[in-house]
Amino acid sequence: MAPSTPHQLSDGDAVFLSMETARSSGHVGALMVLDPSTAPEGFDFDRVVEHVTARVGLIPRFGWKVQEVPLGLDRPYWVEDPDFEIRDHVIRTAIPAPGTRRELNALAARLHAQPLDPTRPLWQVWCIEGLEGGKFALYMKTHHCLVDGSGGAGLSEVLADLSPRSEGPIAGADAYQEAAPVAPRRFDVLTRAVRNGIDRRVKTVGHARRGLASLWRGSREEREGAVGDVPVLPFNDVVSRDRVLGTAVLDLERVRSLKKRFDVTVNDVVLALSGSAVRRWLRERDALPADAAVAMCPVSTRGDARGLGNEISSMSVSLATDIADPVARLRAIHASSIVAKETVEAGSFDVLAAVGECMAPALARLALMGAESAPTAVPLPGNFVVSNVRSAPMPLYLAGARIETMIPLSLLQAGMGLNVTVISYCDRIDVGIVADPQLVPDVQELASDFERALDELELAAEGVAHRAA
Repeated sequence: MAPSTPHQLSDGDAVFLSMETARSSGHVGALMVLDPSTAPEGFDFDRVVEHVTARVGLIPRFGWKVQEVPLGLDRPYWVEDPDFEIRDHVIRTAIPAPGTRRELNALAARLHAQPLDPTRPLWQVWCIEGLEGGKFALYMKTHHCLVDGSGGAGLSEVLADLSPRSEGPIAGADAYQEAAPVAPRRFDVLTRAVRNGIDRRVKTVGHARRGLASLWRGSREEREGAVGDVPVLPFNDVVSRDRVLGTAVLDLERVRSLKKRFDVTVNDVVLALSGSAVRRWLRERDALPADAAVAMCPVSTRGDARGLGNEISSMSVSLATDIADPVARLRAIHASSIVAKETVEAGSFDVLAAVGECMAPALARLALMGAESAPTAVPLPGNFVVSNVRSAPMPLYLAGARIETMIPLSLLQAGMGLNVTVISYCDRIDVGIVADPQLVPDVQELASDFERALDELELAAEGVAHRAA
């Protein structure tokens, strides 16, 4: 382990901290429903506190907080929190028994809308009691600047076990051991701020080149699957602080069967279901545009390495909502995904990366606030975010209780009042849709459209097979 030194946030981590505004936050979350009957030693709030205390101690970063640089002239630093108290982060709450899924989703959405306390380590776990059937739920949230979910050390990976006996986390903690950071001296802050300011100028040139190259390719791109103009949809507007959550469950094997049938990826099928659900939602409101909706898809650039910081980019994929036939839509999305991946590999321009690497935090926050206030003043990079996360293919346990569902809750970006994130867990795909209620007031109806979209695609696939026969 390296000796203690000042630990400054990377550009990728700092930009998520800059997303903290009056309208939005930079944290992501998960809502888990737990079956306490499998816990050999019983299950209650005190057991959760004991379990979380033991596990977060394996990852030193969960005891760190952010120390800002004066006036936001440079990236913040991590420092140890001398007043760290586990009870500030593990909180007990309840819904009136017997609590339904609708009531649980409403509570999770309210908790998700609340920003994390910037004076403490940026994570929380809420233990929720009162669910029907005597079950419990955990809502946990972690700031994106603290942990990159693709790094494999999110709170769920740290807390989960492969058996009810709590034999150890599924994510090995050795790879995440970091030397305790020391508070930077004023001289260190000053010299690094000067050096980083020079680096930002160099990086600005690089991002400008990539931006011009992307514009040049876009003006000449006639290849099938290339993303065209991004239409403005009803949820592409000023985003408020409020959040709502819609959930759905899909059969993973049914999705895999479609993947094999059409020789595409699971992610292509997820995008096709997203496109079909949004297309139905827009048609029912007479808001379906002539141009196809576009999804922003996060892409990990980490490779096989393990770590905690953010190493992500994004790609724009057409959802082919201008195509009525579900199978033709899936094939169009597959073609668009191939083009998008090649564009990312060629070094495409990424707006969020450019903001983080070319602007001091204070300026980055001002730019993001401006984008929030006038989201359609410049062309949108996409209509909403679609993320696909893989979890364990076998049952997981937390403090002995079996994890039944694992609903993801992600963040909303400027001008995008809708986010779709899915997690593959065991034999299911849990869909979590976070939205601004002023822009998508009927989010559960949209979530239900995902289940209808799967039925629709399977029916269309049977028709294709019948015609081929």
